[in-house]
Amino acid sequence: MRFIQLKLVGPAIIAVTLIIAGMAAIPYFGFSQIDASLREREETLVRRNIELWIDDIEFSLSAWTIWDESIAKIDNMFDFEWTDRNIGASLLGTSRTRFVAIVDAQDRLIYSRTDDSIKERKFFMRGAQAIATDASALVASIRFSEKNRVVEGIPEQLSVSRIEVLGDDAVLMTASLFQADFGTARPTGNRAPILISAMPIAGNIQDFFGTRFLLDDARLSTLADVAPDRARAAIAVGPGGEIEVLSWRPPSPAADIFYRSLPLIITVGIVLLTAGIFALRTSRNAARMLVAREKRMRHAATHDFLTGLANRALLKSEFQALSEKGPLTVICLDLDGFKKVNDTHGHAVGDELLKVVAERLREGTRETDHLFRLGGDEFAILMPGVTGAEAREICGRLAGSLSEPVDLPKCAVSIGASFGIMPIETSETSCDTAFAAADAALYRAKAFGRGSVRLAGELQSEPPALTRLSA
Repeated sequence: MRFIQLKLVGPAIIAVTLIIAGMAAIPYFGFSQIDASLREREETLVRRNIELWIDDIEFSLSAWTIWDESIAKIDNMFDFEWTDRNIGASLLGTSRTRFVAIVDAQDRLIYSRTDDSIKERKFFMRGAQAIATDASALVASIRFSEKNRVVEGIPEQLSVSRIEVLGDDAVLMTASLFQADFGTARPTGNRAPILISAMPIAGNIQDFFGTRFLLDDARLSTLADVAPDRARAAIAVGPGGEIEVLSWRPPSPAADIFYRSLPLIITVGIVLLTAGIFALRTSRNAARMLVAREKRMRHAATHDFLTGLANRALLKSEFQALSEKGPLTVICLDLDGFKKVNDTHGHAVGDELLKVVAERLREGTRETDHLFRLGGDEFAILMPGVTGAEAREICGRLAGSLSEPVDLPKCAVSIGASFGIMPIETSETSCDTAFAAADAALYRAKAFGRGSVRLAGELQSEPPALTRLSA
């Protein structure tokens, strides 16, 4: 009797088992695909964010490398005291760079300076020549790009970087080509000197990027040591030239939902309709979590984390969209006296000051205007439908607002701002051309003193000695 019952009930039990297994397998593979897609997107965004961070560091070096006087004092006739004051001391004092070296047109080391605060760290104890040797691949890359480069007007920054790891030390190494901006000085040969800079990464590299990009359980290791289930991005070079990989535990909202709901799926497996509705809802929740996380990552990639303003990644697309709609005015501004605040009160106070500057710029512009922080103490504004004369008046008010004292928790400080303006009448003008003209006007404004405003192409007498002022 029992055997007969088993023959009758057995197929039903097997059928129910197959149904439950099918209900478990279909969501599992579907959720796995969602999590795999999310992991791929996050890896791409992390790599892109690191590239943008490096781009910002490289761009900040243009204030020292794209400069007629640097060509005259380093290439044409090497002036050690000028180089030490205006390149070495200036870079160490106004940025997070802690090592500076210069190689000449023959790639020979002619100058170096190391900040006292990091001389005992393993990476820097090896000496300037060893560090310059580490950078030889970067220098070779610069030379290759320099060879067939054609420059018209103010050149773009030519830099290349990589992260190097030595023990617990992680350093961003950058090589940047010295170039003339207005052509008052030219290299004596067909090659120019190259600036080598090193910026230590605070703490260890996995904590630095893990915190910056909200990564779970970030680790740094060789590719062979990374488990298959971990997301990864190659970001650095080890002491033996091996590739160092940043890995982290990727988000798996879909899989988490599946495992939490598995007991319930088994319990109500016979009720196919209910299980199907549940699977649909959990898939929808997983998609919402994916979209929300991607939105946060995209915002972090296109906005300055300190001030909340858009960064350089949005500049060209916003310029293109606004210039196609009608007249547009491009404004570049640079803070006057910001270096003194950093030197006197430290970078923490400087960061708080930048937040106040961003807020005053928001208050002094229209909702239709677009604000950007380009890096350091440099900002830009895109003003649609505004003439050059109107922009000059607005910039005058902004200069007055920014010159008002700022009461910070630890001290009160005062700064100013200089403005360069470039009106755009036609969409045929490129973003690079517009900003080059506005930047050139800004240089002229800074030469006239704090709070000056200048229009591109404006016919006005220049001061006796036009020199680039420190930021």
